[in-house]
Amino acid sequence: MTEFKAPLTLQKPGAPPLPAPPHLDGLNLDWEGYLAAGEYRRALAAARLTPGPLPTPLLSAIESLSDVQEHIRAHKYPQARRALVRLTEDLAEPDEMLLAVRRNVHLPSLDAALTSLESAETARHVEPDALKAALAPALDTPLTRAEALNAVGVLHAIHEEHSAARAAFEAAAEADAGHYRAISNIGNLELQAGNLVAAETAQRRAIALNADFAGAHHNLGVALRRQGRVADSVKAIRRGQRLAMRRMREDAAPRRSASGGQALKWLNPTTLRIIGLVVAVIVFYLFLKGR
Repeated sequence: MTEFKAPLTLQKPGAPPLPAPPHLDGLNLDWEGYLAAGEYRRALAAARLTPGPLPTPLLSAIESLSDVQEHIRAHKYPQARRALVRLTEDLAEPDEMLLAVRRNVHLPSLDAALTSLESAETARHVEPDALKAALAPALDTPLTRAEALNAVGVLHAIHEEHSAARAAFEAAAEADAGHYRAISNIGNLELQAGNLVAAETAQRRAIALNADFAGAHHNLGVALRRQGRVADSVKAIRRGQRLAMRRMREDAAPRRSASGGQALKWLNPTTLRIIGLVVAVIVFYLFLKGR
């Protein structure tokens, strides 16, 4: 017997929400509200669960927008650039429901903001004011503002301008509550000031936002060691080392693929173990700089 299926009803922006199935009762599925708030990962989750369902072009656009944000938070600008290309293609579709995304993102501004982040990364500015000027497009764009403020804060920290660094990191966390690197950097300042419990709290907050962020695990380990909690410290630092090694392999994979695997044959198990020892020394410095 052929199963009868009722026709799908697509909910349009601004229309009264359809009733949620019993197992979703109580969940906030206001994906448009999340979009307006800049919480794109939550917007994607809510959109996927929305009764209806929503059309594929809309889901694809929200996913691409979420990927742009996540890659920028992770300081992965090449991946963010690729996600922005996908988003541009998604928004070129004629589906009228894409207006809900278009209202919350201005592609030319976002492209200019990402370009400024990429250019500043190459230029390696040494003065915070010069960096602020170079990052003006990113500072003026909501999606990239936290990343730009974090970069400015790192440069202040390198100059040992701790008050200015803290102000920049806190402004970054206010602009994007999910920017775990800025929160981890606040923890680094607390650690330098000897506020060990506050440092631990900040690192755990960063880990709660991204359990795979190696820098927060390492810096948590340092804070725990200074509190005399050696066993917990070793566990956290080793976790950070494993995650840092995984990040190195992931970053190397596209280059290996492009070169047919020839350029990275030196990454044999013995060499990887040696690199692991080196990572234990350099990872704190790298992640203080927001890597």
